[in-house]
Amino acid sequence: MEGAFKMDIRTIHKKYNAKDKVVGKVEFDMRSQESAGANKLFNISGPMFDVLNGGGVLVVDELDDSLHPLLTLAVTKLFNSKEFNRNNAQLVFATHDTNLLYYGNYRRDQIYFVEKDQYGASDMYALVEYKEEGKTIRKDRSFEKDYIEGRYGAIPFIGNLSNIVTEWQEK
Repeated sequence: MEGAFKMDIRTIHKKYNAKDKVVGKVEFDMRSQESAGANKLFNISGPMFDVLNGGGVLVVDELDDSLHPLLTLAVTKLFNSKEFNRNNAQLVFATHDTNLLYYGNYRRDQIYFVEKDQYGASDMYALVEYKEEGKTIRKDRSFEKDYIEGRYGAIPFIGNLSNIVTEWQEK
């Protein structure tokens, strides 16, 4: 490809001796020597800070993929922070990390669920739209616990995994 170039990215780590004293630094190749989570955070950091600085929307599929749950939480909190998000940037993301429902302190209108029907079509709805006995879910509910218990739907149909494995092994 004309005009294309390859960039080697290096990270620098402290090097310690047997007595836990810093004795120097060592370089790591970002792509081959750092974790998948470090690479994911590096990859989204540019677009994330661009949007936080200039406003706009950042869409990330499976934000939690390869990230520690506390890193995922930290990223989402940047977008809910008045200090770091002065331009009303928005983060739209898909995740399977239910911890965010517990620790995230999101409003009910910020939480959406996607559920597939029996035909494979997806339906998306906000938690704020969900009604129980004709009433909106209270904001002090345990959203994570309720979700895992299936109260809001959007739970995958897993079926009997042992039957699936047996069928696969018989092929």
